[in-house]
Amino acid sequence: MLNDDEFRKLLDYLDRPWSGYRKVRKGVKKRIRRHMEQLDCRTLEAYRQLIEAQPKEKLHCEQCLLVTISRFFRDTELWRILEERLLPQLINDVEPPIRIWSAGCAGGEEPYSLAILWDSIGGPPTLELLATDINASCLDRAQEGVFGRGSLKELPDHLRSAYFRPLKGDHQFSILKEKLASIQWHTHNLLHSPPPGHFHMVFLRNNLLTYHQGYQLQVAFDRILSVLTSGGYLVVGSHETLPASPIKLDRASDCPWVYRIAK
Repeated sequence: MLNDDEFRKLLDYLDRPWSGYRKVRKGVKKRIRRHMEQLDCRTLEAYRQLIEAQPKEKLHCEQCLLVTISRFFRDTELWRILEERLLPQLINDVEPPIRIWSAGCAGGEEPYSLAILWDSIGGPPTLELLATDINASCLDRAQEGVFGRGSLKELPDHLRSAYFRPLKGDHQFSILKEKLASIQWHTHNLLHSPPPGHFHMVFLRNNLLTYHQGYQLQVAFDRILSVLTSGGYLVVGSHETLPASPIKLDRASDCPWVYRIAK
């Protein structure tokens, strides 16, 4: 039940791109199949008709499509550029507080990476760091601050020893949150209106631009750009491309994953 052709039809119905799900489809299809069995839907068409008629079940289907893969300092070259140039530039140029939004933060590795980097470069204590995700259970795990060894595989050894405490024979690590800037955690759907206020940097990596397409993507993307300050930075995933937008963006000269709102 639910082969690749059927899965592509379901993605088309939900306005999701096959390209985003191709490499992660095994786990997603397994969750969808389980949902179909719970609803006693033996065909894709029966399933589509049911979720069309029942918004609660359609929401459940969309939750089955969530992908929460993350790790600390994912794409190390990006974090080098943040450390050496972009964050110091914000510190020098922006009147505090500096506001940064980690949009779609999954288990919290990204905002914690930013907080670690901020502390390691001696950033001022006026950072306001917001981390949001649609999945409340992910946020609960993030706030607990316990991570498996695999999440830390790109974390430099000196940062791991400085900001983590090993648990359970070095198989898990607890982040030393008391050393870091406070993070505000909130549940948020990227397809809805952004959080209030404006931000000097937004991390929009490996979520909206990968797993959505069409009209919903365009509207959500433009809304997110609208909360960036003039000269603010948008950080995206290493394999993501931007949709067209009336808001002008300039690519950062030495980093293909960072864009800046034109002043």
